[in-house]
Amino acid sequence: MPSWLDVRLLLGVVLVLVSVLIGAKVVSGASRTYPAVAVTRDLAAGKILTSDDVKLAQVQLPDHGKGVYLSTLSDAVGKQLDRALSAGELVPGGAVAQTEPRTTLTVPIAAGAAPNLHTGQRIEVWVSTAACSSVVLLPDVTVQDVHADAGGSFTSGTGGQDVVISVPPAVADRVIAALALEDPQIRAGVLVGAAPSSSLSAPGAAARESAQLPDLSACTSESPTR
Repeated sequence: MPSWLDVRLLLGVVLVLVSVLIGAKVVSGASRTYPAVAVTRDLAAGKILTSDDVKLAQVQLPDHGKGVYLSTLSDAVGKQLDRALSAGELVPGGAVAQTEPRTTLTVPIAAGAAPNLHTGQRIEVWVSTAACSSVVLLPDVTVQDVHADAGGSFTSGTGGQDVVISVPPAVADRVIAALALEDPQIRAGVLVGAAPSSSLSAPGAAARESAQLPDLSACTSESPTR
């Protein structure tokens, strides 16, 4: 057998082996999964993530996708969303931000004073008393959680909803002052569309917005306005 034929045969074997190795690497890389954080339900901008809002999923990501999404639950829990995410959607690192100092409050809403509210919704809240027909209490705040109002301390016991919100301290003082009014009636409505830049859900905007909110002093007047 000519020696050149041996060389061609050897080169052919080498090329086959190289092709097999490259193919195996490509297949292995395509089937490799990476941990990524996904949301468990639809969430609006302004939602402060809890362990119930996120889960860890194993996903196939191109190399350029690694590092784009959060990869551990600890990276997500306690952070505030700055954009809306749909159930099952991966959480990009750029979609969360550190939260400013905030106070968590429960606002009791009587039956019929609001639609059935859900975690992650943006709502507007009003207060009225015998002295004032309606004053905006919170123009745009994200619902953190909702509990059925079964009665007890600090609840109305009307079968309504106890709505949990998280707001800056200055706004929390406003809510507490409203709840301390004589026979306050709290109502809420669901907001739709993109959150405005002045939303109380937007980091840094709440302090500026609270300074422009209507004064609650009208609701303490002895002369009714309605």
